Amino acid sequence: MFSGLAHALAPGTPVERGDGEAAVTEDERQLNALLAAQRGAEHARLWTNSRCLVTTRRFARMEGFADAAATSRARGWPVFVRTSGGTTVVHRPGILNFSLYEIAPVGAVDINACFQRFTERLIIGFAAIGVSAETGWVKGSYCDGRFNIVSGRKKIAGTACLVRKSGGWFGVLAHAAINIEGDTQADLAAITAFERGLGLDIPYAPASHTNLVARIRMRG
Repeated sequence: MFSGLAHALAPGTPVERGDGEAAVTEDERQLNALLAAQRGAEHARLWTNSRCLVTTRRFARMEGFADAAATSRARGWPVFVRTSGGTTVVHRPGILNFSLYEIAPVGAVDINACFQRFTERLIIGFAAIGVSAETGWVKGSYCDGRFNIVSGRKKIAGTACLVRKSGGWFGVLAHAAINIEGDTQADLAAITAFERGLGLDIPYAPASHTNLVARIRMRG
């Protein structure tokens, strides 16, 4: 399942096996390195990660973050912080991360068009393995957004974007976390417990999430 979708998204790109915070921060490191080269480029990264929660700087600044993160780690879900926006998400084996970097001169990049191309690439990749998908909001899903990848009216992947500028060059990192297989209810329980430790109580709905294995079984 991993290999079929990985090939459809980025042929010839190996899937890296990441481990926690280093796998998360590698996205930003690669974006900065490509931007520093000061030349046009497109680069794809496919990767998995060990089991963890990845949250935002906004949440990391909240009172009680250190205690909530420590408690989450004790439950087997260490918490790391990313630079892009949104809310808390899950990384674990069974989730395929797809990062796409685009470097171009300032004025030659339309961020919205760039992200639109990225989501279209995801939808085409799903179609190549026989799963129909579209973009849209999904009520009750974690880290909800209008560029969710949705299949059967359920969220199957979340997306995010990070933009950097250096001199006369612009860098865009688009990222998707694609749920291939695994227990989405356990994912929601981990996110909910951590965020409640921050004083948040967002009403997530297990029925709003799915994974690729479930969609293929339904198709069959």
